[in-house]
Amino acid sequence: MKRYRLYGFRIVGIASLVWGIWWLFAQSVKNGFGPSFFISIIIFLIVFAAISLRWMHETAAALLGAAAVWLVHYIGGTFFPSLHIIDFEESMTFVDWNVIWLIMGMMIFMAMFSETGAINWIAFRIFRLAKGNTWLLMMSLVILTGVLSTFLNNVTAILLLVPLSIQIAQTVGIHPFAFVIPEVLASNIGGAATIIGDPPSTIVGSHLGLGFVEYLVNMAPIAILCMIPFLIIISLLYRKEIAGAKEEFSQALLTQLETDAQITDMLLLRKSGLVGLLMLILFFAGDYFGGLPPSVVALSGAAILIAWVRPDMHKMLREVDWKTIIFFIGIFVLVGGLEATNVIDWIAGNIAKLAGDDLQLATILMVWIPGISSGIVDNIPFTVAALPIADYLSAIIPGAENMVLYWALILGADLGGNATIFGSAPNIVAVGLLGAAGYRLSFGRFMRDGVPVTIATLLLATVWLLIRY
Repeated sequence: MKRYRLYGFRIVGIASLVWGIWWLFAQSVKNGFGPSFFISIIIFLIVFAAISLRWMHETAAALLGAAAVWLVHYIGGTFFPSLHIIDFEESMTFVDWNVIWLIMGMMIFMAMFSETGAINWIAFRIFRLAKGNTWLLMMSLVILTGVLSTFLNNVTAILLLVPLSIQIAQTVGIHPFAFVIPEVLASNIGGAATIIGDPPSTIVGSHLGLGFVEYLVNMAPIAILCMIPFLIIISLLYRKEIAGAKEEFSQALLTQLETDAQITDMLLLRKSGLVGLLMLILFFAGDYFGGLPPSVVALSGAAILIAWVRPDMHKMLREVDWKTIIFFIGIFVLVGGLEATNVIDWIAGNIAKLAGDDLQLATILMVWIPGISSGIVDNIPFTVAALPIADYLSAIIPGAENMVLYWALILGADLGGNATIFGSAPNIVAVGLLGAAGYRLSFGRFMRDGVPVTIATLLLATVWLLIRY
């Protein structure tokens, strides 16, 4: 039955893609656009479908899409100039290198920090402090995930906490889903609070040239508020599982848990803690130093720690998630192709017609269109594609200079990523970690928790934006 449902989902997805291609072809003919307009959209849609329907790894899909853009431009454009999309040099100007360097710097720093065992130690202390209260334990782990996601980025938080949370769940006799799914949802909400927390936040913040504090002041309050309905919803969803948890813990699992939760390198912890504190200070004080970009802070912290610790560079660089970095570059190139062929202007113009001069309607659209779309496809490529639309609307709608449409895009993409497994990177990472531990998380099972949380938080975010801005 599950296999048939998966096939059904793929058939619907393929049928939607075919219909979308036909409709776009009709639109391109109707509006007098050239072949490059249509082809750039087709390449982007095929990459989206490959990612969403799991035809291939997202990095492979993005890389193949970027290569297709260049091959059509150079080879096809040689014989038919109307096929020119974007050349290599111009496409590199669309890559947000501030995002790339920020992610790389944080990954290098965390690759060394994770060797200390500090996160496992903190989580085990939370387990001890809960004293058998499973609800308190779940709330503590979820809040810890949200907090870590604001300062480390949400993928890193999931990588560090989910394996330990599975062990804790087994120890207290509760299904790991009760800890892991809420942690994933919390990571996407918490990631919206800071410019380094979630890729959509980083992408938009970097595009606007925002400092750490300016972003924090605008986004942290609503991220914290969204945690309230989220915690209420998961408490209701898991009340039966919590009530059925064991009163007596497995001693063997408890011993293993305690063994794994040791500080393994105190000297490295002191060094990385000091450098991490310095980075945090510079994140907050960046505006004082001529708008010091977060990427420079992250790279500087990583470089200082490397010089101080002298790690095995081959081992450390293997810990960096290069596939994510390549994925970002490929998506930026694809969106550059859409911009160069006026696809973005066409989409933005249609949304502008729908919104008119109504800033409130435009704000609602910029929350819910990304919110719904990010539940269907990964929120990273969607954010990159939607950003020029926010630029266009902010330039033509009176009153939009307060950047409300950008805040709406961030909240829509971050919170909408909670709806399905495919919505954001932490979701996919958590599914892989659960699978490695022998627990298969289905599409529908994740939606049971993700959809109500997404709807509640998007509603709250919409009201917040309409009132505040």
